[in-house]
Amino acid sequence: MYYSCEICGNQTYRGPKAFQRHFSEWRHAHGMRCLGIPNTAHFAHVTKIEEALALWQRIRTTKEAERWRPDVEEEMEDHAGNVVSRKTYEDLKRQGLL
Repeated sequence: MYYSCEICGNQTYRGPKAFQRHFSEWRHAHGMRCLGIPNTAHFAHVTKIEEALALWQRIRTTKEAERWRPDVEEEMEDHAGNVVSRKTYEDLKRQGLL
């Protein structure tokens, strides 16, 4: 049984054991690095360049959405103990209400 990997330059691997092992070898890691993709467990059994790029784009989008944004999510507390967002706090402070 032969397995082919487009990321490795269409290298063919004989048998499932050799195919599984190749994901941690230098040739596959180099191919992923050339595509600008980290060689992580997310990409196990991904052998097509288009699939790898699509998965990487999806992962980056998810990570970007989950990333902490201080301008939106940071909270401040005024002298009375009221908790408001940083933007609201700065607006109130600028208006002289705090």
